[in-house]
Amino acid sequence: MLYPSKADCIAILSAASRVSDTETLLPLDHTDLGLSRNAMVTAAAFLTERDCFSRYSFGVAGVSVGALSLQGRLRLDQLANG
Repeated sequence: MLYPSKADCIAILSAASRVSDTETLLPLDHTDLGLSRNAMVTAAAFLTERDCFSRYSFGVAGVSVGALSLQGRLRLDQLANG
């Protein structure tokens, strides 16, 4: 398995932290996040395997994530602060 960079994970977790409703899915766009498509998919897969989101979807339309779970908030804090 490929391991994403710290910056890639922070970009996705930061975007997902803006979602407040647990039923809402945020479609991830690699250009808005400043990532390559491959880096975005790799980081999103890595984070979903670690239960960082309340919901997620990998499909034909792309990758979508929901609000951060407790694990996701802790991981964002850990990555951002050291």
